[in-house]
Amino acid sequence: MVRQLVLGSLLFLASAAQVHANGRPAATSTINFRQGNEQHIAAGMTFGLLVSQDGGATWRWICEDAIKYSGMYDPDYAYTSTGALFATTFDGSLVNRDGCSFNATPFAKKFMSSVALGPTGHLFMGTVHPEDLAMSDPGDSKIYKSTDDGMTFPISAAPAALGLWWSSIEVAPADANRIYVSGYRLVTGDRLFELYKSENGGTSYTPITTTGITTTRNSTIEIVGISRLNIDHLYARVTYQNVNSISDAIYRSTNAGTSWTKILEKQDELAFVIRANGDLVAAGKNTGLQVSRTPSNGAAWEVVASAPHVGCLVENAAGEVWACTQNFGSPQVMSDGAGIMKSTDLATWTPVLRYQDIVGPAECAAGTLQRDLCVDRQPSSWCALKNQFGITANPTNCPAVFDSPPDASGADNTIKPPDPGCCDNNAGGAPVGLALGALVAMILIRPRRRRA
Repeated sequence: MVRQLVLGSLLFLASAAQVHANGRPAATSTINFRQGNEQHIAAGMTFGLLVSQDGGATWRWICEDAIKYSGMYDPDYAYTSTGALFATTFDGSLVNRDGCSFNATPFAKKFMSSVALGPTGHLFMGTVHPEDLAMSDPGDSKIYKSTDDGMTFPISAAPAALGLWWSSIEVAPADANRIYVSGYRLVTGDRLFELYKSENGGTSYTPITTTGITTTRNSTIEIVGISRLNIDHLYARVTYQNVNSISDAIYRSTNAGTSWTKILEKQDELAFVIRANGDLVAAGKNTGLQVSRTPSNGAAWEVVASAPHVGCLVENAAGEVWACTQNFGSPQVMSDGAGIMKSTDLATWTPVLRYQDIVGPAECAAGTLQRDLCVDRQPSSWCALKNQFGITANPTNCPAVFDSPPDASGADNTIKPPDPGCCDNNAGGAPVGLALGALVAMILIRPRRRRA
C-alpha cells in the first residue's frame, strides 16, 4: 500500500468526494505475494488492485470502490498463506477471503495505518484512532497481533501515546520475535519521530534512537528492511532530506537501532530491498538502480546500467526481484512498456504486467461491490478503464464505443482523464467516518513500497 505530502483534512475530504480516477497517472504502487504460494499476487495500483493466480501471466482488476477507498490514498496490504488479503482503508482494516468482497476485521471502523506479516504468518496492525470524549471513546494507538489469520487479535502493546501515525511495521524474516516500527506525531505543525523495537514477538516494545538520522519538517521515516543474516542490521528510508525537494536517503543501523549511518542519498524517491544473499538494492524513477553487494552492507554502491524506472522493489522466494515500473510514463519519467517487471541479475528485466493486457475485472457475483460498482454500474467503470488503457480483452461485452477507443495515452505518454463516470468513487463517499481532521490530516499520499 505515500508521496509524503500530507493533505489538510478539509482539502482531502472535499477532493475525495469528487474525485474521478484520482487525477493520478496510472501506476503500480505495491507488489504483494501470497505467503507460501507466490503464484498468487496482489498488486496495488493508483486505479485499484490487480490480482493474478498464475504468477503474473494474467491479471484481473478490482476497483477502488470494492476496496472502500478513494482519492490519493494507497492502502497497505498483507497477503497471508490462506489467501486472505488484508487492506488498510477508509472503512477501517478490511479482509478479502473469497477473492471478491472486502469485509471488516474485528476492529470494525478503527483506522489502521500499517499492516505487516511475519515469517510465521503472524499478522500485525498499527492503530490510529483518536479519542472521542463525547462518545466516551478513549482512542487507540496500539500495535495488535493475530496468530490465527486475523480472526482475533489477542496480543497488543502500546509503545506510544495517542496521536502517533504508524508509518511502518517490519518483522525480521529470520526471527519472528524481532519487530521494528516507526511513526510520527504532529506537534504544532512539526513532526516528532518515534522508533521502537520488540524482541518478544510484539508483546512489548522499547524505544530506539533516531540519532544520526537527518529529518526535515516534511520527512517520514520508514523501516524498509531487516537483514536475513543479522537481525540487528536494519535499514530505514527517510524522505525529504531537502525540505523543499524530493530527496530520499537510506540509513543503516548495525546495532538494532542504537545508532544510524546514512549510506545513500538521491534526489529521487527510492525503493529499497534486501536480497536473500545480503545484497542491498536501491532504485528510483529518475536516478537509476544501484546495488551494494554483500558484504559491503552499504559502504560501496555499484550502478547497474539500463534499469527500468522503479517505484517499488520486492524479492520473491525464487530470488527474482520484482519492480513497480512505468507502463505509460509521463513528461518526467520515460515509459518502460510495463507496469511490473522482474529480474534475477538486475541487468536484464522481463515485463510481467502490461496494463493493456488486463484480461478483465475480477469475476464476482451480483450483490458484491466488485460486480455492482466496478462492472454493472453505468457508465461502467470497467468499460471506461478498458477504453482509457486500450485493453483488448472484452469479457463483459463493453459497448462498441469502447471497442475502438482513442489512444489511451497522450503524446507525452500521460494518461488522459477518463470520461465522467469512470472510476467514480462517490458510492463510498468521502472518509467522513474517520471523523477527524487530525487523523485525516495525517493520511499520506506517497505510494507504499511493500516488501514480501
